Amino acid sequence: MKKLFALLGTAALLAACSGKDGKVVARVGSEKITESYLQEKFAEISPAAQEYLASKPGRKQFLDVLIHERLMLLAARKSRVASGDDYKARMRQKEAEMKTTLESYREFLLTRMWIEDMREGELKVTDVEVKDYYQKYPYKVSLAHILLPSYEEAEKVVKRLKAGADFDRTAKEYSLDKETVRLPPVMYGEFLPELEDMAFKMRTGETQGIVKTQLGFHIIKKLSQEKADEAQAMDRVRKILEKKKFDAYLAKFQEKNKVEVLDENYK
Repeated sequence: MKKLFALLGTAALLAACSGKDGKVVARVGSEKITESYLQEKFAEISPAAQEYLASKPGRKQFLDVLIHERLMLLAARKSRVASGDDYKARMRQKEAEMKTTLESYREFLLTRMWIEDMREGELKVTDVEVKDYYQKYPYKVSLAHILLPSYEEAEKVVKRLKAGADFDRTAKEYSLDKETVRLPPVMYGEFLPELEDMAFKMRTGETQGIVKTQLGFHIIKKLSQEKADEAQAMDRVRKILEKKKFDAYLAKFQEKNKVEVLDENYK
């Protein structure tokens, strides 16, 4: 309780000081240390240290530390280091890094805010759309898959499977995606478009392939299929429909903004 009162006392003291934002507490050469600056520095200190600052000796010691820091900075500004090439080069490097970071954040923030705005407009999904989609696609399927880099290698794996090889064991040996042989259950609209129709039409236990996607050549095995709980599926369905609208919007936008891959290594 005593610690709490001490902290409250310190907070009250600094809050009162903050009302005099321009009040000068100390001068170091031509520079001023103001109440508002003290408040900012105080906020950086741990709660345990703040308790000590509730006392007059604590406040004096705190100010002494800030004066010492300011003296060091003034001395550094007037030193040969400040005009040296090494210091200037490091500052240019840091400024370039900060410029890049700021530009990345600017792009991230703009994109995020744009998507949030789209969700209230072009991407908005109604409850009727969600119910209609669920009525049409109420099931979720569980699959295992093997991903190969070429059609020829996929053919060899298919022959092994037809000869009776275990699917999981074969996937662990040959698949490019050894860590996720068994995929999480998916609803229609959550899977790779090239594989989706086949996956939902297959019989449970059936293996099919070879299907090419942008990732490579796939062989899939259907492990199970069951109806998704309607109440639990609503959020998933809403996201599926939102993504479909987003993909359609972007595809239409791309028609007016030509995309061309120039490097053969990336085609």
